[in-house]
Amino acid sequence: MRFENELGYIHISKKVVADITAYATMSCYGVVGMAHQRGRDGLIEILRGRKISKGVKVEFNDKDEANIDVYVILEQAIKISVVAENIIDAIKYNVERQTGIKVASVTVNVVSIRM
Repeated sequence: MRFENELGYIHISKKVVADITAYATMSCYGVVGMAHQRGRDGLIEILRGRKISKGVKVEFNDKDEANIDVYVILEQAIKISVVAENIIDAIKYNVERQTGIKVASVTVNVVSIRM
């Protein structure tokens, strides 16, 4: 994503948007961790530290809006729909506030539930 004004331009990469998204997601109640986008042989790994953004997929549409997919692992005994709504709200708020990029859609993929 590139913004331009009279002084120059600002380039915001997908990685930056993914990092903001991952940290916003991890701050939500009920989220145990992020999972990799491509699980191998049914094995699910909780991503930690700098790797948590690998649980996020960011694409920009033709209107320069972000379409974001997140892959999460949630706690047991919580209402998944409520946690998903909180995740969506947190992502939209943080990405739009910190980057100025409009978020067109957020898809929450619940990969696993932890006991």
